Amino acid sequence: MRIGIDEIFGPVLCIKRVKDFEEGLAIMNASEFANGSSIFTQSGYYAREFARRTHAGMVGVNVGIPVPISVFSFSGHKNSFFGDLHVMGADGIAFYTETKAVTTHWFSEEEKRETKVGTWDGTMFRT
Repeated sequence: MRIGIDEIFGPVLCIKRVKDFEEGLAIMNASEFANGSSIFTQSGYYAREFARRTHAGMVGVNVGIPVPISVFSFSGHKNSFFGDLHVMGADGIAFYTETKAVTTHWFSEEEKRETKVGTWDGTMFRT
């Protein structure tokens, strides 16, 4: 399907079954596009590995749409890069840099038991 090849924007979800973390990461990183990627996990190891090894410009850990606030670049890597500079933020000043914004949310034991999760209280850091 084209959704597995093209860069699609909008309320669309594409699910591909893979045998393990390594295969999923390899398929994702083989794409010519690298705008955003997300992982849902309770494993700190896989969260760190995903954030470190994904080629995407915007990374979400337990966050469905990894779109940070406008002080971060709003553009990805590879063919998801927009123009000579990233679209917004301080990256518009730095030519040909490749930054990565990682947004995370970790659920507490109480939140995991609740049927409704409250507002986001995650962390943001740049690598």
